[in-house]
Amino acid sequence: MSLYIYETIIYEPGMMIKLIICHMKQLVIRLPSAAALLACALFYASAVQAEGTNTSLVPPTDPTQSITYWKKYTLNDDSELVKQSQQVFTVLLRAWDQSRIEPGLYVVESDSGAWAASLADGNILLSKQAIETCFSFGKQRGEHLLAFVLAHELAHQRADDLWHQRFFRMIGTQSAESQKKMLAGLELDAGLLTQLEQKEAQADHDGLVLMSSVGFDAYQIINDKDFFTLWVENIWQQNCAANNTAKSNHDACKQAQARALRTQTQLETVATQSMLYELGLQAFVAGNYQQAREYFTIYGRDYPGRAIISAIGLSYFAQAQAIQKQLAELAVAEGSKQQADFYYPMILDAHANGAAAAQSSNSKRADLKGLTSRLQKQKLTLVNQSISQFEKAIRLAPDYQQTYLLLASAHLLTNNSYRVRGVLQGQYVPMFGKDSVVEMLLALTDAIEGNSDLSIKKLKALVKTLNANTAVSPIAENILRYSVFYNLAELYETIDKAEEAKKVWLDLAQLSKKKGDTLLFRLALTHISQNKQPVITQKLQEAPAINGHRLGDTVHLTKTLDRSDLWIDGDRYQIVLDNGSRYITDIKGALISAWQTDSNSKKSHINNKLHIGDPADRPFKILGIPDRRLNMTSGEYLAYDDYGLALRISNDQVKGWFLYDN
Repeated sequence: MSLYIYETIIYEPGMMIKLIICHMKQLVIRLPSAAALLACALFYASAVQAEGTNTSLVPPTDPTQSITYWKKYTLNDDSELVKQSQQVFTVLLRAWDQSRIEPGLYVVESDSGAWAASLADGNILLSKQAIETCFSFGKQRGEHLLAFVLAHELAHQRADDLWHQRFFRMIGTQSAESQKKMLAGLELDAGLLTQLEQKEAQADHDGLVLMSSVGFDAYQIINDKDFFTLWVENIWQQNCAANNTAKSNHDACKQAQARALRTQTQLETVATQSMLYELGLQAFVAGNYQQAREYFTIYGRDYPGRAIISAIGLSYFAQAQAIQKQLAELAVAEGSKQQADFYYPMILDAHANGAAAAQSSNSKRADLKGLTSRLQKQKLTLVNQSISQFEKAIRLAPDYQQTYLLLASAHLLTNNSYRVRGVLQGQYVPMFGKDSVVEMLLALTDAIEGNSDLSIKKLKALVKTLNANTAVSPIAENILRYSVFYNLAELYETIDKAEEAKKVWLDLAQLSKKKGDTLLFRLALTHISQNKQPVITQKLQEAPAINGHRLGDTVHLTKTLDRSDLWIDGDRYQIVLDNGSRYITDIKGALISAWQTDSNSKKSHINNKLHIGDPADRPFKILGIPDRRLNMTSGEYLAYDDYGLALRISNDQVKGWFLYDN
């Protein structure tokens, strides 16, 4: 590897500043990342200090900071490695909630080994060898390692660590006089090396939090003492264990080893705390919204942000929605006219609509009214809490459009059409424009205002849009499709047009079959024939387990198992890592949570019928229709209450599962 150091002179009034610019160059390509600057700084920092020169590592106006330069080196999108990296990158972008446009990812052919880089123009580069290095640990584990590498670069982009590169590119287009004014008094060299190291450490931290929030396993990173060393070995194309390692390369290996040690000690806390988010997510999927909220709240105290505040708001909203269903059932029991029980684009609930009127047939009417009154007050309290959280999330990230949709849905749940229109027409549409989700929510607003005919007309127009594949939506298309069809059928039911409602479900079944959406197809058939159970071609003969363990079992820990303490409100628990399985045990060793994250273990299957990596539609053939289908930041979840089992789906594959108390 060659190190190129060159000088440029900036003349200031009464002084001259010498800027030393360095770039790494090796064979085909150059490394334009903050990490390359750090390596460059380490390589010659001592020489600069000895010279006593006022120096600064400032990238010049450099074509390599634009993706235009790198296009000629990029691999074809049809490449399997490109597809794998883009799949991981797409999952990571679920957590991108900044006002800046989300970055693009480009995989390049390189003779410089394994590396990743953030460009000043907002794109990310990844060498083919970087992907190969990650997947050399195996496909399942490789995804987690690659997620960390990419999350690290995304963290640089989110933190705007490359502001100086954008700054110098910008002033390069200005006049000489303007450049002097812009540079006057700008201190660029103070503590540069320390700043770069701090940025790298912070990107490690933020990258680990980011990858955990979308379902990747942080412990796959911090439990490997050799990962960072291997990473730097690939960059330098040297064996750090060799005795004849050149001094500069030896120093780089020492840096890698120090970074690995620092990552293990500092980031273990992050990984441990991420278990609180995982526990909250599991409780939410299981329908235990209050427990989920408690975990999310504890996690949010250490890692506040838009995503966790929205999750807390969702826990209130989902709990209020469950009460709304109880109120609908009580209305039928009281003989009241059934109000439309709308479906909001948040959770795919597989339970067929329709209230159980016989449930309270022997209860006194006064008792029913008292219960209804208490539930209405409880629902209002929960909805108001969700509104408060959503408004707080909007203040933190005003450019994240889904939060506005959740806020409008919360107002809909209390029949507050004025506030719904204020959020959608007053805030959302001026900022983001009109889309199919907004049109659906406004159609439901017409219904709660008493104009059911207009609402049906608008929803029927949306059905045509969905059939024509012209819908514009910030949420998953299958969620939007189910929501529109569900609400249209619900409105027909409330005006006593059962046949029209049945036709809506038939239309959804046909559309879902055409699109190959097995779950929505089966859900539609369930709504058409509510008394018929969906056909399950196979059945589980025994309760699901994780490596033979079920919730409540006492886990006998061996010395070979990795474990760490987890403190929740003063109580001590243990996180146990067991070859791709994860357990959380209480102080007595009883299992309170168990989930599977990869397929390394021979026992990583469900009764030898479901395996990690299976197609996304296989669970429907084995387990039938799930009780809930949730689209969360970390993926899609299918919850089966009969089995106490939830599956995580991502990129059209089964990625793991967890047990819950049903």
